[in-house]
Amino acid sequence: MGGTMTSTPLPTTIPPYGTVESTPIGVDVGVKNLIAAASVDATPESAFVLTGDHLRRRHDVLVEAMRALQGTKFDTTDGQAQLFAALWHQIRPQVYDAAVRVVHYARQFTAPILVLEDLPHATVTLWESRADTNLGSWLLPTLQHAIIVKSRATGIPVVYVDPSNTTRQCHVCGTLASVKQDVIKCTTDDCSVETVCRDWSAAVSIAQRAVSAETEVIEAWADEGSIAPPSVASSERDSQTAPSTQGTPDTADATTETDS
Repeated sequence: MGGTMTSTPLPTTIPPYGTVESTPIGVDVGVKNLIAAASVDATPESAFVLTGDHLRRRHDVLVEAMRALQGTKFDTTDGQAQLFAALWHQIRPQVYDAAVRVVHYARQFTAPILVLEDLPHATVTLWESRADTNLGSWLLPTLQHAIIVKSRATGIPVVYVDPSNTTRQCHVCGTLASVKQDVIKCTTDDCSVETVCRDWSAAVSIAQRAVSAETEVIEAWADEGSIAPPSVASSERDSQTAPSTQGTPDTADATTETDS
């Protein structure tokens, strides 16, 4: 997909997954944990969780450096482009790796289907938001897109479900729990859940929604352009527009293939 994720998946409505022999794998994307993936009946030990510590640190460096450069009294467009390119080559593989690893996790199940929340698409590229501390607005849709591209390449279907309250919903009783940092606490009297990892519980709830409601298969993206790092030559000094950098990885040239 191109730098601005404005293209819309081409959906096909399908029946609830309780009627077919398949294994829905819920995938919760985030900033602290890039990925939390789990099947409907997963235990915390069997779920897949990938932290985003390294990517967040690289992004913090990016934001701090860009703000410093933008605060100078002279034109730093070329300098920003060079630094961005260097940091982009450290951030991009983290997104690739997350997509590859979640697909690798899913392939251990019978007839896996990856289930994603129907989140808004990114409206800006990472370059355009290079001085913005809000990493999630770019990262979450970018992770989802990378997962979709990798899943399609390996023949694993991907579906969207309603994202409402997946973070708060108790995966056992379905009531809304209280959220405190990384955990949720269910206070329902007869529920076996007390305190559980928020992202893991969300992944299970996401998987459950593919069983209980109609979903939409993501068959294609209207725009699946590959990514190119920014180049100084492509920056436009006078207008200070962004270098030719797109914001969403295309996993076709990923180098961290762990599921082959």
